[in-house]
Amino acid sequence: MVKVAVNGFGRIGRLVFRFAWDDPTLEIVHVNDLCSCESAAYLIKYDSVHGTWEKNVSTAQGGFTVDGTLVTFSREKDYTNIDFAAMGVEMVLECTGKFLTVKELSPYFDLGIHRVVVSAPVKEEGALNVVLGCNHHLLTQDIKIVTNVSCTTNCLAHNIIFSSLP
Repeated sequence: MVKVAVNGFGRIGRLVFRFAWDDPTLEIVHVNDLCSCESAAYLIKYDSVHGTWEKNVSTAQGGFTVDGTLVTFSREKDYTNIDFAAMGVEMVLECTGKFLTVKELSPYFDLGIHRVVVSAPVKEEGALNVVLGCNHHLLTQDIKIVTNVSCTTNCLAHNIIFSSLP
């Protein structure tokens, strides 16, 4: 099981958290955001579009719990101040939308992180921007920074590729 932290708990971070929570290969152990822990717990439970999450969510000492499992919480603007190694975190879901270059994301690796999945495109060499169904075969264990590009690219890429086929 891969231990995961989420950095950035806006709409994308919370939806990724909800989806990843039930993945048996992942264990989300930490969330970092600038909002309060109470707000984060409330917003993960209640979503205006996706509705009320069926999990039991409540605040706790040091974070919030989901069905009784503690997820620690921090409010660090500078993610390099978070001791990911002490938590055993191996992968970060980078959902702030702020760190979009290899240079800005590279300090994660000095903190013991093995892979960073970015919720926005990283438009330079050193990151793989994946479009499922188009280039996902390029993703290997050696890739350390990966994104699922943008919503626009995901919508258009398939049309462009498949419209060019004979």
